Amino acid sequence: MNQNHSAKYIYDIIRSSIENGVYAYGQPIPPERTLADLYLVSRMTVRKATDILVNEGLLYRRQGKGTFVSLPRLHASNAITSTRKYLEDNGLHPSTNVFYTGIREAGYKYGKIFHIDEHAPVYQLFRQRLGDDTPYTIEYTYLPLSYVPNIADYDFSQASLYRCLKDNEITLSYSHQTLDLVLVSQPQSTLLDIPEGTSAFMRKSTIYDINERAIEYTLSYSVAEKYVFKIS
Repeated sequence: MNQNHSAKYIYDIIRSSIENGVYAYGQPIPPERTLADLYLVSRMTVRKATDILVNEGLLYRRQGKGTFVSLPRLHASNAITSTRKYLEDNGLHPSTNVFYTGIREAGYKYGKIFHIDEHAPVYQLFRQRLGDDTPYTIEYTYLPLSYVPNIADYDFSQASLYRCLKDNEITLSYSHQTLDLVLVSQPQSTLLDIPEGTSAFMRKSTIYDINERAIEYTLSYSVAEKYVFKIS
C-alpha cells in the first residue's frame, strides 16, 4: 500500500477518467476495493476521493448498486432544450417509450395556461425518456389541438415533438420554467426505476412562440442522482 497517494491523488485520477470518457455517463465506476487494489491505497482513501466527487455532482451512489457517473450539469433556464439532443450531446443513445396519447378538454388549468376556452381540445402526451436504455426523465406534455391539428399522425416514440411544431409553422421563442426537488411515489418511481421516496427534480415548463402564444406545457420528473440543474 502506498501511503504517499492521497485522496486528492485518487480524486484527480477518477475525475480525469470521467472527463476523458474512461468512465461513461450513467455507468458505474469500479468498486472501492478494486480501485484501492489498483492504486495501492486504502479503501478509506478511495472513499474520501469519491465523497468529494459525489459532493461535486460528478458521481452519485445507489444503495446496493454502486457508484455511478452523473450526467454533466444541465442548465435549466429559459432556453428551450430537447431532451433527445441533451442525451445525445452527452454520449447517450436516446430512446422513448410512449405510454399514452389522447385528446381531452382543456379544463380550468390548461385553459388558463394556454388562454383558451375550458372546453377547447388539448392533446396530451405521456412518455418516458431513456439514455442507453436507462430511464432519465418522464414527461407529461399538453398542447392546444388547434395549433397542431395533425399531431395524431406523429409517432412520438420516434418522431420529435419539435418537428411536429415546425411542420405546423410554429416557431418557438422562449420558455418559463420552475424547478422543485420532490420525493417521488408511484407510478413515477417505477417509471424512473428508483425507490419510492427518492429525490427527483420536478420541472414545469411553458413554451411560447414568436407570437407570444403558449404552445406547450410539460411537467417532467428527472432522477436527481443523474442530474445537477443550474438555474441561470
